[in-house]
Amino acid sequence: MKEYIKSGFRVFIDYIISLVVFVVFLYMFLAITKDNYSKWIPLYSFLNFLLLYAMLYSDLKKLAVKEKRPQYNLNPYPMKGLIIGLIGFLPLIVIQLIYPLILLNDPVANRIKELALKTLMGPVYFVVRLAGGTTIGYVAASLVVPIVSMFAYMAGFYGFQFRKPKTRPAAKNKKG
Repeated sequence: MKEYIKSGFRVFIDYIISLVVFVVFLYMFLAITKDNYSKWIPLYSFLNFLLLYAMLYSDLKKLAVKEKRPQYNLNPYPMKGLIIGLIGFLPLIVIQLIYPLILLNDPVANRIKELALKTLMGPVYFVVRLAGGTTIGYVAASLVVPIVSMFAYMAGFYGFQFRKPKTRPAAKNKKG
């Protein structure tokens, strides 16, 4: 269980790094898009998701390759990445579950609460918008990170590669 929590924490850290990048460049994005920010926020979110995807894919693929080695005697299974992803995204899932229970009487405070949730979901917010901002959208967005984690772990487990590594061409033999 300790390995699951440690690996899940790595997924959480990858998400937090992506979220920090999302928040840091958000002001610049808002300054560029001005009044059209609402129209362009899904694209900005998707670009941050690509950063998250690259980090998750790299970390979990390496983990699966490492755990599959016989000297570790871990006996991993291909779906382990899904469980690791769920553990890593669990803090955000809990926040989403608590969110409707927080009742504020001030409309400004309610708007701030709503914006805080949308910001926390930043790197996967494009999924929420694809679903029209509904509860189903938030559920789907919460499943994106565990599913990406699962596929990344499976890629390492089965030895799948998107592209072959570049190799140096052999040196030509010159005579004379």
